[in-house]
Amino acid sequence: MNEESQSTESMPVGTKSTRPNLTTYNRLVRDRIPDIIESMGNIVVWRELDDESFARALLDALLRSSQQFSETESLESLSDLLESVDAWLDLRGLSMEEVTRARAEKKKRCGTFEHRRFLEMVAGADQADVIASREPRC
Repeated sequence: MNEESQSTESMPVGTKSTRPNLTTYNRLVRDRIPDIIESMGNIVVWRELDDESFARALLDALLRSSQQFSETESLESLSDLLESVDAWLDLRGLSMEEVTRARAEKKKRCGTFEHRRFLEMVAGADQADVIASREPRC
């Protein structure tokens, strides 16, 4: 394959092509981002995702946003994380009220983080991960 016909689909996210001024992202972006980039004089290639691809891209966005929030602890990063959660809920036909109910149920079963307890180890457990293996899960 010559340089001119090089596909950008297989390139890692955020990498520079051998072509001048070409960066491949292959990631979900907010709706207005392509327009904003074009308004800066750039050529943008994008596509609308089907439900399955959108679900995978949302999970990637959730992970990326979570990592970014972990690194920056900024409200903007947190807003990206929440936007991804909201989009995932919408895609799955769920509501924030359902999340709130699930959160309340888990709070009753397992508590909150109010007491800042950091579990270091458990001795005598028959299972490798007693937290994950309990039913109902905490």
